[in-house]
Amino acid sequence: MKYLKILIIVTIFFFLLINVINCIDRKEIKQQEVKIKFKNLKSTLIKKYSESNMEEIEKHLKHILVERVADTPNHKKVGEYIVSQFDQLYWDIELDSFKDNTPFGEKTFTNIIVTSKFVNDKFDEDGDIDTKETNDNLSTEPPKTLVLSAHYDSKYFKEFKFFGATDSAVPCSMLIDLAISLQSEIKKSKKKLMIIFFDGEEAFKEWSDTDSLYGSRHLANLLLDKKVITKDNEDLPISSSFYNTVEAFILLDLLGTPNPRFYMFNKKTESLFKKLSDIEDKLSLKRFISPKANKYFQNHFIGSNIQDDHIPFLNYVPTLHIIPYPFPNVWHTEKDDESCLDKNTIEDLSKIFKVFVSSYLI
Repeated sequence: MKYLKILIIVTIFFFLLINVINCIDRKEIKQQEVKIKFKNLKSTLIKKYSESNMEEIEKHLKHILVERVADTPNHKKVGEYIVSQFDQLYWDIELDSFKDNTPFGEKTFTNIIVTSKFVNDKFDEDGDIDTKETNDNLSTEPPKTLVLSAHYDSKYFKEFKFFGATDSAVPCSMLIDLAISLQSEIKKSKKKLMIIFFDGEEAFKEWSDTDSLYGSRHLANLLLDKKVITKDNEDLPISSSFYNTVEAFILLDLLGTPNPRFYMFNKKTESLFKKLSDIEDKLSLKRFISPKANKYFQNHFIGSNIQDDHIPFLNYVPTLHIIPYPFPNVWHTEKDDESCLDKNTIEDLSKIFKVFVSSYLI
């Protein structure tokens, strides 16, 4: 009996010790100030990514700009369309499906996670993987990752059909177009690009800690246990926390109406925001984007913590929230449809984001 008590005490001690270690590990993941080095793009690439691609964005919008409340047939079709746009030669696709309780009962949600391939791959003149060069250039370091994200569900309103053009059909369409447009850079990059289409961002009734951000809350916890495996010089596996490989997490929301203004909400990602602002200035100077009285990216910090899909990730990775402030006047109204969209604004922002991401990847 005495030995049994000792065994129980020792077991409890080790259990508590393991939990303490896990807590320490998780605290160490907390975001640091971003220190990403961007390369200056050649003028030919800047011009390439500043060309109009509005037709492609509009094509995606036709499939996404529908009523798409989570766990409905329309919502499923939109998710299937998003997945279908990513060529699996270039992208790994993961579906994070789960069930959660809502004010309307249990619902099924599906986050769509798309990650670029080809890290460390070298290509020959024909664009095919050069196996010898690839093997000679394998890195033991886990690849750094930039995460871009938006939510693809729409809010439920009993009184009217809500299409959520800005919220967030346009951001989703822009991300699909960006990914396809940058495939030539992605396959040569030593860095990874991850694009997350969150499900269940919207509250079914009133916004609360439990009725909102269903997908991002679930995925943020899931990724705590995700490991990135590389191999050392002796071909032995090296395990790294996924969050430690993420250099920045960027969330797009409420985009598409004319004359939006964006502000810095997070000092730790100030350098990323200023990079976007600098790119806007350069494209404006070259007249690659439309002339306007006010800049999109205002170099001002405002202390605001807007509730959105970046919130569950705040303690783990540096976050940059790209959302107009104040919100568009169509926000959560039946007027948030195709008629509120401004093509010049969408096209301008698309160009800025493409130059930004490509200068990260090269």
